[in-house]
Formats: sequence, C-alpha cells, structure tokens
Amino acid sequence: MNYDLPDHPVIQNMERTGYPDGKEPTFPICPVCGEECEEIFRDKDLNIVGCDICIKQSDAWEEPECFPGKEY
Repeated sequence: MNYDLPDHPVIQNMERTGYPDGKEPTFPICPVCGEECEEIFRDKDLNIVGCDICIKQSDAWEEPECFPGKEY
C-alpha cells in the first residue's frame, strides 16, 4: 500500500510560509517614520503626526513647556 499522499494545500502553505493562504499579512505602516505600528496620532485637523513608535508620550506636569511664564 502506498501512503505517499500530498498534504492539503493549506498544510503545505503553513509549512512553507507560516500562513494558511501562503501570503504574509500586511501590517500598518506609519506615514511619518515608515515603521510598522499599532497606533497613529492625529492633530486637531486630523493630519497624521506620528505613531506609537516615533512619538514619545510624557507627563504634562513634568514638562516646562506646558507652564508658560513660569521660570525654572
């Protein structure tokens, strides 16, 4: 008896590429820095200003720029 049956195409794709359809999924790219990202940030005019990779979040209470007129 011969059991040399080929694998199902989905199994072949998973073995070859790691994805069932054989194609790597596309990920969102930040138009500012060009990196793959999870979140983007927009200004009040809805223009994209960056992503979770190229923008650093900081506490407003620790930034002198948030307190105009106060000297340090």
